[in-house]
Amino acid sequence: MPTVLDAGELADALAFADLATLLLLDARIEQTGAPVDGALADRGFEDLGGYRAEIDQATGILSIQLGVGIDEAFVRLRAHAYTQGCRLADVAADVVAHRLRSSPDTEPERTDEES
Repeated sequence: MPTVLDAGELADALAFADLATLLLLDARIEQTGAPVDGALADRGFEDLGGYRAEIDQATGILSIQLGVGIDEAFVRLRAHAYTQGCRLADVAADVVAHRLRSSPDTEPERTDEES
């Protein structure tokens, strides 16, 4: 029987759904044979909060860089990770560390620091 969730229950459900999505995306990339950083590969469920915080930070940074809303910035972050065959957490870490920058008119580009 359907039920109506209060604001707290809905927020919890959305957080769990986001984490499940992140796990599935990361698992899919690992299965395709894309390279995975050893430190990130060793992380388990206990570090999902850390992933989420960095992904949220990267989404905020992209929102400002691209001049778009949070939802659009998150979609762009996920799309970049997918097209590059990278884990979402890795791309978020690069954005937060300013190794990956975006502008509204261009594709994301790596800074010279990475070379």
